[in-house]
Amino acid sequence: MNEIMTAQELSAYLKITTTTIYKLAQLGEIPSFKVGSEWRFKKELVDRWLEKGAGHAPKKVLVVDDEPAICELYQRALDRKKYTVDVAYSGKEAIQAASQNNYDFIFLDLKMPEMNGVETFKEIKKLPIRAMVAIVTAYPDSELLSEAMRLGPLTVILKPFDLNEIQRSVESLVLMTSKA
Repeated sequence: MNEIMTAQELSAYLKITTTTIYKLAQLGEIPSFKVGSEWRFKKELVDRWLEKGAGHAPKKVLVVDDEPAICELYQRALDRKKYTVDVAYSGKEAIQAASQNNYDFIFLDLKMPEMNGVETFKEIKKLPIRAMVAIVTAYPDSELLSEAMRLGPLTVILKPFDLNEIQRSVESLVLMTSKA
């Protein structure tokens, strides 16, 4: 299939911000071309790019969510891609895990009892770690998400999602960090 996507369409497909898509295109790190002043992306080439980069993937992921079924969904999706997945069911567990392990990625639920995702993210940012953080939420229009975005997560993943979305998100994040 020779589907051509805009930066906005690719952003939705890869589950990363449009700003990140533009940066990758400008740096020549993602297969792209310009039509006039606008970036365009051939889906087939992007998919191949994802497949190639996944082999160089960082391996350790922390999933933070108070819902065991959501954590299990992440584990199934990422185990297939050979990632090591740890789970924390609360913000406090997440902070403890992040302070004791070297994670490449943290998927952080926004709404959790006791300590929400914003409070957890603030504490994680204080730690001497280099993990990329993706905020996961079913509430895209909430004030809590606005507050989280000011802290600078790499991306936002909207619930509900499926296994392919999780895998694509991680593979995209892996490719962005594999050049670093």
